[in-house]
Amino acid sequence: MKGVIKIKNKTKWLVYTALMTAITAVAAMVVAIPSTDSGYTNLSDAIIFMTAVMMDPIAALIAGGFGTFLADLILGSSHTMFFSLAIHGIEGLVVGLLIRLIPRKESKLQYFLDSVYMLIGGVIMVVGYYLAKAFIYGTPATALVSMVRNIIQAASSIVVANLLLYPLKIKRLVNRTDLYGESPQVAVSSEPHSENGQ
Repeated sequence: MKGVIKIKNKTKWLVYTALMTAITAVAAMVVAIPSTDSGYTNLSDAIIFMTAVMMDPIAALIAGGFGTFLADLILGSSHTMFFSLAIHGIEGLVVGLLIRLIPRKESKLQYFLDSVYMLIGGVIMVVGYYLAKAFIYGTPATALVSMVRNIIQAASSIVVANLLLYPLKIKRLVNRTDLYGESPQVAVSSEPHSENGQ
């Protein structure tokens, strides 16, 4: 069935996903710059974007959601951890879907498109936290401070993710052929539809 992710080695997939989730949490905690709006700026989004590129939408959803959830829990930001779970999870899912559902061809144009997809993910994160902070656990004033901080965080994460993925070729650490049984350029099943459309 077209569009369904096929995992060849589920054990390795679980290990990679758990690893990216842990790295996301570490990125959120190690580079945690506190802000006057009771939040903190970090590079967790960079790892989420990298997971979306190197793996698949579900892995990016898990790494993004649970990685930031754990970071908030450990850092004592329990008032935001469930929002982080949802916002960063959706961020990773959307970027992963855009990367995988649109035909890929390794080129400079593809690197640019990946950056555009990351930018869309960054917008989801910025808007998500703004709405949560303005109407649920904060005020419109603190939400504006948070928005500026999150824009800087998203932009920095896009730069870091691209530097690690392409010039430093970190994405080669994940063998997609071994993990999914397919070429590195494809991440979704391409099984033909049956005659009855199922």
